[in-house]
Amino acid sequence: ALPPLLLCVCASFLITCLHVYGSDELTVYIVHVKGSEDVTFSAAEQWSDWYCSLLNSASEAFELAPEEDAANVADLRIVYSYRNVITGFCARLRQREVEAMSKLDWFLHAYPSPVYRPLTTHTPEFLGLSQPSHSVWNATNMGEGIIIGILDTGITPGHPSFDDDGMPPPPAKWNGRCDLNASACNNKLIGARSFVNYDKVTRRSTATPVDDEGHGTHTASTAAGAFVTNASAYGNARAITASGMAPRAHIAVYKVCNEDTCHGYDILAAMDAAVDDGVDVISLSLGGPSADFHSNPVAQGGFKAINKGVFVSCSAGNTGPNRGTVTNDAPWLLTVGASTTDRSFLSTVKLGDGQELDGESLSQPRDFESKMLPLVYPGHATGNENSSFCLSGSLDGVDVHGKIVVCDDGGNGKAEKDDVVKSAGGSGMIIVNSPDFAYSTLVEPHLLRTSNVPYADGLKIKAYINTTSAPTATIIFKGTVMHTPHSPAMASFSSRGPSQITPGILKPDITGPGVNILAAWTSAFEVFSGTSMSCPHLSGVAALIKKAHPDWSPAAIKSAIMTTAYATDNSRGPILDETPPGRLVRGRSWSRGPAEGHGPRTRLRPHAPRLHSLPLRPLRQQPCPSYSWRTSELLLREEHQRSRAELSFHIGQAAGDPFDAGQLHADSDQRQGAKVDVPGDG
Repeated sequence: ALPPLLLCVCASFLITCLHVYGSDELTVYIVHVKGSEDVTFSAAEQWSDWYCSLLNSASEAFELAPEEDAANVADLRIVYSYRNVITGFCARLRQREVEAMSKLDWFLHAYPSPVYRPLTTHTPEFLGLSQPSHSVWNATNMGEGIIIGILDTGITPGHPSFDDDGMPPPPAKWNGRCDLNASACNNKLIGARSFVNYDKVTRRSTATPVDDEGHGTHTASTAAGAFVTNASAYGNARAITASGMAPRAHIAVYKVCNEDTCHGYDILAAMDAAVDDGVDVISLSLGGPSADFHSNPVAQGGFKAINKGVFVSCSAGNTGPNRGTVTNDAPWLLTVGASTTDRSFLSTVKLGDGQELDGESLSQPRDFESKMLPLVYPGHATGNENSSFCLSGSLDGVDVHGKIVVCDDGGNGKAEKDDVVKSAGGSGMIIVNSPDFAYSTLVEPHLLRTSNVPYADGLKIKAYINTTSAPTATIIFKGTVMHTPHSPAMASFSSRGPSQITPGILKPDITGPGVNILAAWTSAFEVFSGTSMSCPHLSGVAALIKKAHPDWSPAAIKSAIMTTAYATDNSRGPILDETPPGRLVRGRSWSRGPAEGHGPRTRLRPHAPRLHSLPLRPLRQQPCPSYSWRTSELLLREEHQRSRAELSFHIGQAAGDPFDAGQLHADSDQRQGAKVDVPGDG
């Protein structure tokens, strides 16, 4: 054995070596640098060479390991060189190397790249875009000539939603490329690039832009999908013709996600490329951690993109209903929450005592005999919490054979509950929402006959079981039902304000359809929910406004969207919130739904339209163009006053309301609720 003194010396030597040669592992940092004052670069390669020279010069202070060559550090470390949305680069660095670099005169700011994740039709009619008379689509030629950039998981080439029948070529300003097979891109899908596993030597990704997940295909078709007849999912939500919000807009896809991981440096590179390619709108259905704007790649990239005339629409997040959960909350971004449409996939639970409680299910079997079956709640029968969630193995010893089984949502996925109940011999399943999800029922396909019911109705079902010696129930499948009253309603999962970074900024800005949305998938069509689904709805709407007013700035478009939206539902009442009643904020009142079974929901208090005129703090160590938000607000207000009689977009209006291009603000006093704002936890 070594003597204690020698052990101490060895340990000390080891710590010293680790400190000198890189104790902390390499992490990708996004580095902002001062712009070059005496050199103008005309090509991307020149920017890259300049960044390489800066990093190589800095490496002399890096205390590199012996095997590392200071003259070639940049070649090995730099991942991307940016030039449009920030002046800077991203590189694999150690924390102590960043600290050493921060002392150099060209350095401004650096931060570790965050990780983002994807936040996972009838809606053009619901939004009033396709009215037979006074159609927004007619007024804007369905967004023809506008380019929407989709940053997501890729695209499914060849899908009918991306057919270019009757589409004109892209505008002359288009400067992008298609990294798919020659025949995969067309006049609809004009660009497709991947930034996943990017190889800076070849300036290409080692992955294709093809969508392996479906998320990007869904969002792209929602924003600008072509007309597809007889679109449906599992025989439901069948539409005579389905399309995106701007059916004649062009789509450019930028793959930034690998499975459910989307790196901030890839997103920033894609935004940089999209601006260079000439897109008009960037749609970002991704969410990440809340961070100061100067260390947030989406906020940083979005600010510069907007400054160059590109509209940026982002998802608000799916972590509601708790307060302060909103993401993508920079004031210059359009932050989109999620709400319901007026379409339901009804599956009604009929109890033995005659009560009928409406739930939903994407599986609507036509051969299910509506006879009363025994009803059981395993959580009550066993007293075991695992059994209440129908977790794997939790139904062992519980007699569910031939019965309808009540399972609480949570603990595992709905598909696993399907498997567990079916394996145990159950004949049907009722999934009861958690208290947080309350009235938001998100449909999925099921192996068993299933109904997903609101939390309040679940309590009624459990009370019936507990007070009845031989409880029974059946499920009545009613198919796709349109014109559901009290639509839209705010989805419980939609993230809420205020912004954690700047609580004075009201976020989200707007809500759009994000619950049970039918759109393209890697195979045919699928129904999904999330602010990922609501964001591209507003991206498409922004494209329509851009087509109608090509000279409008992104701020003017954002203002037009927010100040012409409805704050009432299709029942002419205030837009309701599907969060639990216990989450009411002060001043909110109660509202009761229709007799069909919708219980009480939270009433949202409409707010008058407003622009955010709070002075912005200077972004620390950040090159910002001269920009006064207050001055911009006044100019925007004047510009909007001049143009407000020209176009009206009634986002979220009842399907029966006619569009009138001459009445933009004729009834502004009556429609002062320009947006559905969800402050606090409401």
